[in-house]
Amino acid sequence: MINLEDHKVYVQSHDMDMVPYIIAIKAIKEAVKKVQNENEVLDKLDEAIAKLSEEIANVDNNIDLKDD
Repeated sequence: MINLEDHKVYVQSHDMDMVPYIIAIKAIKEAVKKVQNENEVLDKLDEAIAKLSEEIANVDNNIDLKDD
């Protein structure tokens, strides 16, 4: 992951720190890709949870509890 702090430079004419445009674009693209990957994982987890919930609902809950 690109650390923008590593690429910032002070530009006296603007009296501020700046990051080269190409570095900023690369950092944004990396961040978007990471979020998309995380969303894919979350979607798969949601599917798994739904499937587990469905299976649990189908379990026979009629357990005969006897006092000994």
